[in-house]
Order: sequence, then structure tokens, then C-alpha cells
Amino acid sequence: MIENITRPTLLLDLKKMESNIDSMIEKADRLNVKLVPHFKTHQSKEVAQYFRKKGLRSITVSSVLMAEYFVKHGWQDITVAFPFNRLEVGVINGFISQGVNVKLLITDVDTVSFLGKELVGAVDLFIELDAGYHRSGVNTNHIDEIRAIASEMAKSDNTKFYGLYCHPGNTYHEDSIDRIKSLWRDAIEKVNEVRLNLTDLGKDVVIRMGDTPGCAVVEDMKGVDEIGPGNFVFYDLVMNYLNVCDESNIAVAVACPIVAKNDERKEIVIHGGAVHFSKDHLFDESEQKFFGEMVILQEDGWSNIVPGAKLVSISQEHGILSVSDRLFDTLKVGDVIGILPIHSCLTANLMNEYVTLSGQKFEHM
Repeated sequence: MIENITRPTLLLDLKKMESNIDSMIEKADRLNVKLVPHFKTHQSKEVAQYFRKKGLRSITVSSVLMAEYFVKHGWQDITVAFPFNRLEVGVINGFISQGVNVKLLITDVDTVSFLGKELVGAVDLFIELDAGYHRSGVNTNHIDEIRAIASEMAKSDNTKFYGLYCHPGNTYHEDSIDRIKSLWRDAIEKVNEVRLNLTDLGKDVVIRMGDTPGCAVVEDMKGVDEIGPGNFVFYDLVMNYLNVCDESNIAVAVACPIVAKNDERKEIVIHGGAVHFSKDHLFDESEQKFFGEMVILQEDGWSNIVPGAKLVSISQEHGILSVSDRLFDTLKVGDVIGILPIHSCLTANLMNEYVTLSGQKFEHM
């Protein structure tokens, strides 16, 4: 399979992927929370089948377009985890007509009112809460605003209050497992305080939380009913550098041909740039920015990360590898090496197709 690679190719190790899925399912069962996996990372009908095979039927997506793709491929219980875009209400009505169970995220009273008038049938609604990430959602301190949104839902049979949704995405910026756990404890406390303030409305309110760092390392999930992580299916270098996963859990690598060598600078030029990896980056111990780390491709996957070999610069199609003198002398133009991505979600989105280690091709929506 490796011998047939001629251009940047996203490789998928199915054994690692399935092990990642199994581990998260086991954890959810052990902690008595429902796993509603986020499909934004893989966006693939073939990868989705591995979740179906494990008995999961409820999923999360990040756009109505993604929901359309998975409805087309037989998924009937879908949460669109993004503040609802009113311009797409026609698509939601199409889902309702097909019998799809749709859950939407709401952050204001007017959108609830709009849905109550425009929907042709009932949908479940989450109130999205902001417990400190400051991306989207209603601040957990704004109880009156949250109660107003919940009260508006009661005015129409089409707007059913399902629960509270919180994505503590600031975990991605923490520097230790203890800090991730502390951030989650704080978020769980804040969201449950909101739930307590809604009890007089007579609703059984579900709490769903989702981000891979928290879902992977937090063991105390008392007060949480559902979790919706996504990145865990593949993991990546960000997760590895956070100590959320081991290097051996990373299930994707980009195979890149070496196209040139610069003797003076001891740099390797690969076909693999921003259109393959994005410009997401990390910093090493010397504060050097890098965009991926090198592995050696093998018939059964790839090696551990090669020390002293980092993707230090990218433009549209070019990637520049900084390597040791020994590696520079060993690697040849025409060789194909592997790069572990900083952010597997964006890399998968840019690459548009997976090739498994046995040569199967999986589509990306």
C-alpha cells in the first residue's frame, strides 16, 4: 500500500480507531453516562458504521449540512451542536417530515419563538451554556435569561425543552490533567446550578457535556447525563501533548512524498502543506513552532515519533522538515514519510478521504 502512494494521503489505522471507540464506550458505561459521539472529527459514513456496530444510535454533528449527510446514511437521532441558524429551518422541517429526531442548540428567546412559528413538527432543544469557554452559549450566571428561553419553549408544542449543553473547550488550552479535571468540576457545578434553578418549571432537564480532553480524563461525572466527545476517535498531537492520550492512540497519519532536499540548511521539502494539515501548530520545549511530527511508515502502520524531526514550516503545498544530520543523509527524494497531525479534525476535513492500512478507501463527506 505504501509503495502506491504518490501524493499526500491520509492513512487510517482501524485497530487504533476501534480501540479508541471501545475505550470511550467502556468509560461511558462505567460512569453511567450516555455517549452521544460527535462525528465532526471523522465525517465519514464508513467510520460511522463502527459506532453503529457497537450499538450507538444517537450522534452529534457540527452543522446542518453534516446532519444531512448522516441522515442520508441512515442516522435518525442527531444533535446539531452549533447555535441554530434560522436560515436552515427548511432543512430541519425536511428532517421532521422524514421522522428524524432532531436536537438543536438555542441561545436566545427570539430563535425559540421563530422555531415555534416555523417548524412543521416537534424538535428537542438544548439551551447552550457558557461555563467559561466564551465561544458561544448563555453565561451560566445569567439565570433570568436562561429561564426566559426555557419558558418560551413551553409556548409551542414544537419546541420541546430537552436539556442543557455545555462544551468546556477551554480544556484544550490547559497544561495539565489536574487543570482539565478542575475546569470540568467547575463547569459541572455551574451547569447543575442552572438546572437547579429550573426545577420549578417541571422539566426533567438533561445535562450533556462534550470535549475530548474532559471526557477522556475526568472520572467524576456526577451531575452529567450525556457526553459528546469527537476527537477521541482519532486523537492527535494536541491530545498527546496534553497527556490526554498516548502517542500510540493516534489513529491517523498523513503520508507525504519527499520532493526536495536543501543541503545548506539541512532541510527536507515534502509535499504536504497548509491545504493538508491546516495552520494549527504547537510549540516544542525550545518554543519552536511546529505543524506535525514525523514517523516512519511501515506495512502495519507507522513507527513511534522520530526524535528531532518536525514539520517546522508550511505554505500552501510545501512542508519543510527540520531533521538531524543522520536523518538528512538517510532520507531520499522520492521516499514517503508520515506526519502525525496537530489537529486531526481539520486534517481530515482538508484531506477528504481516508486510506486504511489494508488499502480500503473511506469517504469524507
